[in-house]
Amino acid sequence: MEELFEIGDTVRLISGGPLMTVSKYTEASKEVTCIWFNALDDKCESIFDQNVLIFDFDADIDDDIDEDFELDDADFDDEDLDFDDDDEDDNEQDEIAGESEPDKSIV
Repeated sequence: MEELFEIGDTVRLISGGPLMTVSKYTEASKEVTCIWFNALDDKCESIFDQNVLIFDFDADIDDDIDEDFELDDADFDDEDLDFDDDDEDDNEQDEIAGESEPDKSIV
């Protein structure tokens, strides 16, 4: 008989709550031991009846996406990071905001 839960599955309580990871499953007693981290990054662990848990398939999908989408430094040039290449736009924004200095070239 195939086990319902496997170590490493991501689950939540049916009523909601934090994302948890299955660390142990006892098929005979239908008990699932789960671990998770609370808001203070404290490791928590508890045993649940299998009937109060649901699989969180979105968490598994997100993990797969993160693994497939990795960038390294070779994907970017320093030129890609030049954000201040157009001072004219800055001056136009200052004039709109009324922060421009008066034009002293007209005498």
